[in-house]
Amino acid sequence: MPFMGPTQDEVAAISTDLIARFGLQAHDEALHLIEVATQMRFPRNRKLYRQVAREIEVARETESSFIEARDRLNVITASEAGQQS
Repeated sequence: MPFMGPTQDEVAAISTDLIARFGLQAHDEALHLIEVATQMRFPRNRKLYRQVAREIEVARETESSFIEARDRLNVITASEAGQQS
């Protein structure tokens, strides 16, 4: 159906695939695919890859927030362990 936008499942699947294939460069690859879709005049694909780029950005921010929180927790735990010794 050419007039319907991409489904959330489709966005999630492509986001996961790009992250698995390109790692930290997945967002850059999604931006590149937006340009390709624009040049080829595929508006549905352009919209799809815009959503994919957003999804990857959110995943990256969430992951970095998780890592920061984990690191803060490790520092607190280590300082508490040092005080008990």
